[in-house]
Amino acid sequence: MSENPRPSPSRALSWPAVATAVIVLAGLAVLTVNVRLTATLLREQRSATREREFWTLCQPGTAPAAREAAFRALVAGDHREWRSADLTGLNLAGAALPGADLMFARFLRTSLVGADLTGAKLGGGSLELADLTRAKLANTNLVETRLLQAVVREAAGRGAVMRASMMQQLEAERADFSVADFSDADLMMANFTGAKLIGATFTGAKLESANFRGANVSLARFDGADLTDADFTNANWWSARGLTTKQLATLRKKFPPNAAATPALKEEFARWAEVPLPAP
Repeated sequence: MSENPRPSPSRALSWPAVATAVIVLAGLAVLTVNVRLTATLLREQRSATREREFWTLCQPGTAPAAREAAFRALVAGDHREWRSADLTGLNLAGAALPGADLMFARFLRTSLVGADLTGAKLGGGSLELADLTRAKLANTNLVETRLLQAVVREAAGRGAVMRASMMQQLEAERADFSVADFSDADLMMANFTGAKLIGATFTGAKLESANFRGANVSLARFDGADLTDADFTNANWWSARGLTTKQLATLRKKFPPNAAATPALKEEFARWAEVPLPAP
């Protein structure tokens, strides 16, 4: 008796299985479409939210707390277009903004007391009349930024880059701007009393009537800087670099350590003064 022939694989596939596969594929297609629609909807919602927050930030008459909340939300959402933003008078004391992209932002009269701006990008913007007392400004980009009459007392600005910035009457008492770059900056009448400026660069800077009383300028660069009427009382200016023979002679005559200087500073100056200045 002959055995029944073995069915081919194509015949083995039943209609119920085919129907099931079609249903599964259709379900996957629908799911894919839904995922795409959801993603699009979320993007549109985020965009609408960002526009609403930006409107809140810039709308005259909006409550200060609402404007500040809108700004923080925009930063958290990685917003980067600040040219037209109105950040005047915000209270952002203690704000955590490390690495934030705030290029061209204008913080006129804004309080950033104790704010963390480590590594933030603020180039091309304005911090005019802003208060950054005790702010963290290490490695912050402040290139070509306006800081007219800004306050950075006791700020931690090691390695900050402030090239070609407008910083007249900057208040930087007891701040730490070691190895910071102030080259070609306008620092007329800036106040660096008691500041730590070790290895800072002031090449080509305008330092007319600037105050360096008691500042530590060891290894700081002053090549081509305008030091007209600058005050170096009890500062270790002889430890700086890039000063001309004429500038050294003037500083030696006008600013030897006085009675209020520490014994260590007097001893350091005495050792330096033993070596005759080179001929001009």
